[in-house]
Amino acid sequence: MLTLLLKRQARAKVLAEQQTVNQSKVEPGDDMPGDVQKTSRPSLDEKPWDEVQQTLKMDLEYSRTLAGSQEKVPFKEELIKKYTPLVKKLLSTHDNLEGLDVIWWFYQWQIDCGLLALIHDEFKAAILKGLNTPSSWKSGGQTAYCDIVFKYSHEAQKAKKSFNSKYLSDAITDLLEGTLATNPPLKVKMFRLAGDLLLEAGKPKEALALFEIVMTIDPKKGGRITKVKELKEELNHE
Repeated sequence: MLTLLLKRQARAKVLAEQQTVNQSKVEPGDDMPGDVQKTSRPSLDEKPWDEVQQTLKMDLEYSRTLAGSQEKVPFKEELIKKYTPLVKKLLSTHDNLEGLDVIWWFYQWQIDCGLLALIHDEFKAAILKGLNTPSSWKSGGQTAYCDIVFKYSHEAQKAKKSFNSKYLSDAITDLLEGTLATNPPLKVKMFRLAGDLLLEAGKPKEALALFEIVMTIDPKKGGRITKVKELKEELNHE
């Protein structure tokens, strides 16, 4: 009961603050009896940037008070609809997306709702246009993207579910070509998983190439030294 009460209080606070912001924008005389104007509330893409920032801050604060996917997912689905016009406008008017946290959260909400397959291509394109994680995050945009792709692929592989392996293979290519960059430990995980998938697909030569990169990055903890030896012996006998 206490948890429910706190959530209701948090939501009420958010609504009250949003109402205060909206009221501060009313012109003198607009709220006087007999002079009420019937105007539709402007959407986020029509509001000043400082008001957008404040609204985002309050929405994120309320989201943190929710527990579990049963509460979080429906609210994030509401946020996706709410912020779609604004994000579309920003994407069409900005060549560089650095510093636009609202765009990151827009995609993050969709990923949290299990919609990566629907937004992957435009999300990656935004990353390559400079979209970064919020400043409070420990990892940057490219590393966060690589981690999202790795977890998506790894979880699907473990559960033996079908998934789009091209996300991972393309990310591997981008890392090799320098289009994307991330830290060595995450590289090891990605290259190792991609090698495992290639091996499962009957492509030992390609798998060996990735496993050798893994062992070059981390000779002690790469975890594929035995597999490299076995594949070399197998391929030399062909």
